Amino acid sequence: MSQTRETQVLSVSIAAKKLPQDGMPIDFEASETERQRLAEALDLVGVPSFKAKLTARAWQRDGVRVTGDLKAVVEQTSVVTLEPLRRTYPITFDATYVPEGSKLARIARPDEHELHIDPEGDDPPETFVGDEIDLGPLMMEYLALALDPYPRAGEERFEAVDTDPEPEAGKVSPFAKLATFKAGRKDEE
Repeated sequence: MSQTRETQVLSVSIAAKKLPQDGMPIDFEASETERQRLAEALDLVGVPSFKAKLTARAWQRDGVRVTGDLKAVVEQTSVVTLEPLRRTYPITFDATYVPEGSKLARIARPDEHELHIDPEGDDPPETFVGDEIDLGPLMMEYLALALDPYPRAGEERFEAVDTDPEPEAGKVSPFAKLATFKAGRKDEE
């Protein structure tokens, strides 16, 4: 799914070719519109704050490595009470970008039908086209992966529910009938 810059939830562009040798600091704070779009895209009640403090450095010959921290304050709905909960998510951001045609980009061979992934290894580099890299989509992905899928306040618990609190008087459980049937068969043997 391709997004244009106008429909993109977050857009944080950096120049890939002109990075200082000691790295370029990136301080980003999402606007109110971006936070609203982020809340809609991730099905959240709201996103009161989304900030990033990152550093972009040249990597290999034509790649870029971006590291730093994201901090998001989000409002989610409790799965127990359906009340809004406010949570803060500190996220470590570490991504490598290479140009689309780079030898460092993982390219699947046409004769291969399997995807080989090292679960302990680094993530494969992201690719970019042109001279700019947009960090927004990957920042949103990092937040989506950090979110608690079943948010609830620490003291909230589901209580056991008795689905048949007062059985009808004289009603015998089918298991009790089965037990008497088995006992009767043992007596016949």
